[in-house]
Amino acid sequence: MLTFSRQFVISVLCLSLFSGCATQSDYQELAGGGIGAVLGAGVAALAGGDVKTIVAAGVGGAIAGWGVAKVIDYRSNKTRSVNRDNEIYGLSESAKTSLVKIRRGSSFPEMVRPGEFVNIVTDYSVIAPEGAKSVNVEESWLLKKDGVVLAALDPKNHQRSPGGWTSKAQIQIPQGAGSGTYLIEHKVQSGTSYDVDQSVFVVR
Repeated sequence: MLTFSRQFVISVLCLSLFSGCATQSDYQELAGGGIGAVLGAGVAALAGGDVKTIVAAGVGGAIAGWGVAKVIDYRSNKTRSVNRDNEIYGLSESAKTSLVKIRRGSSFPEMVRPGEFVNIVTDYSVIAPEGAKSVNVEESWLLKKDGVVLAALDPKNHQRSPGGWTSKAQIQIPQGAGSGTYLIEHKVQSGTSYDVDQSVFVVR
């Protein structure tokens, strides 16, 4: 089976579509439509994404009219103390390694039109090793429709103290987006521990 490096994939994508797309700023200036989607895949791959997922997201996004999908507003805050998390979910207050658990992934409003905004909310718990005041947590999201990955949104990395956290990432529905049900795959990871949840919204 043939295998390709991220650098090779980026080179092929860039050379086949546009000359000289060496920087992320270049790609952002070309954002929109199929070119933006594929160049976005190249930049994401350069940042360390999985090649198969990134290429699928670029091609799928171009076909679906999403162009470059990105988080345009992001906010997060701690919503529960360690004790409160333990009371609600029965979590241990200490562990040998960091642990994460998504409590609920949601998207609202549930029905939108092209040009409107969707808020992607992830409620999750963090458990840190004994003695650790915080751990690194990565939040990421995949946008899918009919089983096809349309976009891998920019992941967010933070130092999180133990307890409950809620993050909200906002995206805009592009004018060319087709009608139907879209699925958001929420993922939270810390070290080798990760959890995944799903939510949906409908474009009319």
